[in-house]
Amino acid sequence: MPQSISSLQLIFSACLFGAVAMVGYVIINFFLKSDRDPLRERLRASRTTETAEQALKTSSLSPMVQRISKAVSQPLMPKNREEVSRIRRKFAHAGIYSTAAIHLFVFIKVILCVVGLACGVAVGLMQKEPMIGAVLAAVGGLLGMILPSLWLGTRISRRQLALQSSLPDALDLMVVCVEAGLTIDAAIQRVGHEIALAHPDISRELGITHMETRVGVPRIDALRNFGIRTGCSSIQSLSAMLVQAERFGTSIGAALRVHAESLRIKRQHNAEERAAKTTVKLAFPVVLFIFPTVIIVLGGPACILLIKSAMFSH
Repeated sequence: MPQSISSLQLIFSACLFGAVAMVGYVIINFFLKSDRDPLRERLRASRTTETAEQALKTSSLSPMVQRISKAVSQPLMPKNREEVSRIRRKFAHAGIYSTAAIHLFVFIKVILCVVGLACGVAVGLMQKEPMIGAVLAAVGGLLGMILPSLWLGTRISRRQLALQSSLPDALDLMVVCVEAGLTIDAAIQRVGHEIALAHPDISRELGITHMETRVGVPRIDALRNFGIRTGCSSIQSLSAMLVQAERFGTSIGAALRVHAESLRIKRQHNAEERAAKTTVKLAFPVVLFIFPTVIIVLGGPACILLIKSAMFSH
């Protein structure tokens, strides 16, 4: 009987360890994603990269989904134009240009809120505890309203980081194209086409900028829209620099070279700053997780022997 109990305890411990390890692996893989293969991501992006025309289409959703999302989200849509413009700007910063994206976003918020409320009420009914059900329903509804906004903020931050890291490479190619004799419009088109495999985000934005100039938008306005649309500070400074060079007739090649060098130095300084912060960030996991474990492993046997000694025998 004691042997069967010990075997059951061993099996339970192994299952618990496996479950905790699996959950930890999923969480680390979801948030950190340190095992991503850059080559595989580039090859996947080459098959799914949108062109500028496809990015500015009305929507890729079915008409039924558009009608349902619009009907459900219409009462909850902001009535102020400034608020609608702010939300559209946030979606543009995330790389989503569909006109039906706002309605779908609000629709998903409503669905998740209703699902969270229903799950909380169901758990309360199963446990026969109305207070627990009310608390879980409130928490579930709040999570349903917050999760889409968190996803949108994460997408915006990742996209701006990708744009900022890929901008010096795009500027180097643009310098080569401009010094080879191409105009700034032709250079933007050429760089957007050549850099699509390595950096699809900035390639699509450059394609949209070239398409705007091709349909008749003034070059200065297209460059300003390029900075406003992305929301990246480096691209906004690049747009301002190109506008000033276009207005005063200065050498665009020299200006692009100086700007690319400054962005590369800034990226190096940011990397050095993150490396310097590593030791401070490592102090918290060391103190909270590693140091107590080392104390238990080293001092635990000594404490057990001390308790079993003659000093504590009586």
